[in-house]
Amino acid sequence: MTREERNARKPSFLFRAGTRIAGTVIACDATGGADLLFLSNARALDRTPRQRGRNRSVRAKILTTNETLILSGAAGDRLRSRALVVAVGRPFTLGAIRLELLPSGHLPGAAMLACEVAGRRILYAGAARLGTPAWGAIPGAVRTVDALCLDATFGHPRFVFISRDEAQAAACQFARSARDAGCAPVLLAGAIGPAQDLAPALAEAGWKLRGHRSTIVAAAAYRRAGVALPPITRFSGSLAPGEVLLWPAIDRKAGLLARLGPTRVAWISGWAADPAAAAEVAADRFIPYSNHADFSGLLAYVAATGAREVATERGFAEELATALREREIDSYALGPPRQIPLFGTDG
Repeated sequence: MTREERNARKPSFLFRAGTRIAGTVIACDATGGADLLFLSNARALDRTPRQRGRNRSVRAKILTTNETLILSGAAGDRLRSRALVVAVGRPFTLGAIRLELLPSGHLPGAAMLACEVAGRRILYAGAARLGTPAWGAIPGAVRTVDALCLDATFGHPRFVFISRDEAQAAACQFARSARDAGCAPVLLAGAIGPAQDLAPALAEAGWKLRGHRSTIVAAAAYRRAGVALPPITRFSGSLAPGEVLLWPAIDRKAGLLARLGPTRVAWISGWAADPAAAAEVAADRFIPYSNHADFSGLLAYVAATGAREVATERGFAEELATALREREIDSYALGPPRQIPLFGTDG
């Protein structure tokens, strides 16, 4: 395709209170602007730009999986009455559009939306990833598509992550070394995703798990969604020998942690690969792990789909789009001006 042809073609994705699939009534991870709102995962609501003024889509149908509604907690309960709950791998039609939810590997129930519109294959992939999925998730699927939209939260070359198995091993080794030094082991990890990814390996290594309230609530939701997890009990200010604490980085300065006495702290997050973010978190070790794809993982996913048009959203959308254009892929960034949290909810 020539440059002139690319410029003449209308984009397959556009931004309006979230990402919309052009020529359809479908918006993805959005608060409004369409008749059908696709919710890709349980953390998407926290990252979705809010409309100003009255929300005109209060009657819109929510397309998602049952697991995503469960992991979304109270927000998912509120949405259930107008949810169109669909299992992954079961195609259906909406007028002339063929739709199918595919697993993204990001979280239990997390999905991508594949569409066939006017002879074009379009995939809203969101936080898709290849390789070992997050705990309780189905491995991310790959389809050959014409156009792709991808979450670029970590779409910069400085983000290089280790695998889930490596993160589990690193967390267990850190906890042992802290205990051997006479210190309480504290693992800073996002309540939905990273903490649950670490918990099974820690329990198998013989650790009893204590957690922040949000981590315990998330673990209970995982179990309701059918994902097996070891017990995590509420932290009350002290750790017995053989116990490890799972705690969100956003509450790193909570007063309860000050009661522990000598501690060693590890931060397990994709943001741990960012020197600026790491400088903001008081920790003894930084473990760069996320259930998002890192920069090379995003490039690999684009290559696997064969997409020649790629929209990027969130995080380092401009940087990822630039890298893809350098690889002769028609790419563009979507969304409002960038706001990047140092810890946030993205792990």
